[in-house]
Amino acid sequence: MSALAFLILFIVLAIGSLAVVSYINEKEKRQKLVRQKLNQVKLRSNELEELVVAVDQLVETRAIPRLINEEIIEMLASVKDGNEQALFLQANYQTAIARHDILSDETKDKNYDRMMESDKQIAQSQRYLQEAARIIRKQQGTGKISLEEMNAFIEELAWSNLTIEAITYIGQGHKAINRNDVLSAHAFYKKAQQVLANSAHSNPQRHKIIKELSEMMSGRRKIVSVELMPETQYNPGGDGTTSFHIDNKLDDEEPHSEAEEVLPETQPADQSESRDDSAPTTDNSAT
Repeated sequence: MSALAFLILFIVLAIGSLAVVSYINEKEKRQKLVRQKLNQVKLRSNELEELVVAVDQLVETRAIPRLINEEIIEMLASVKDGNEQALFLQANYQTAIARHDILSDETKDKNYDRMMESDKQIAQSQRYLQEAARIIRKQQGTGKISLEEMNAFIEELAWSNLTIEAITYIGQGHKAINRNDVLSAHAFYKKAQQVLANSAHSNPQRHKIIKELSEMMSGRRKIVSVELMPETQYNPGGDGTTSFHIDNKLDDEEPHSEAEEVLPETQPADQSESRDDSAPTTDNSAT
């Protein structure tokens, strides 16, 4: 075989080797991109699962967390079928399907709890509600829900956003009553009333809670009605049986309270970790 033939053979082999290497590199690159996408999907799925659980505790009905859960199901279904690398997402998918059945049953008991223990918890809960509102608007934009449904859901989220702070103040007032600190209780109840009064939300429960708070501060009522505030864990005496009359106590002492002293109006959310001696000062604007 001549030198020219050897040269041609060498060139062919070199080109073939380069082609094989290029094919392998391209295949590995595609597989890496697929893995990255699947990891992103799993991360987003976990974030939405956390959001579903949180929002389910913050809103009265289950329609909103159910819509968020449907977002999880749709996202996982789009990548898991026919993709061997997506097998690890199967558990997430099955969990979302099972959760859908639970969220579709409005008769099942749910943990409806807007009472927080710190400003940090309030801020986090309000971020959850804002993210839920973003998803709701996105679903209306893609035609999954009507404009009327979107507006109703946004109103419900805005109500939860408002009452997280008010309910937390009331809870702190109850805790103050339970430790016989009537002056601080009055300050917390007054704060809750101001939060609700400063809002223009159309929910009729807003005026009812304001009215009942006035009755509590004048001694005509011990707790907010359970249908308005099902968060009863700090109710005085556990069942609202503790007797107190705030107005009489205020007449006897200087109207200065622990809550008013510790909590300036503009205190940043991340500067108060405990709700025992202070109350939330986060923004109560609608979601």
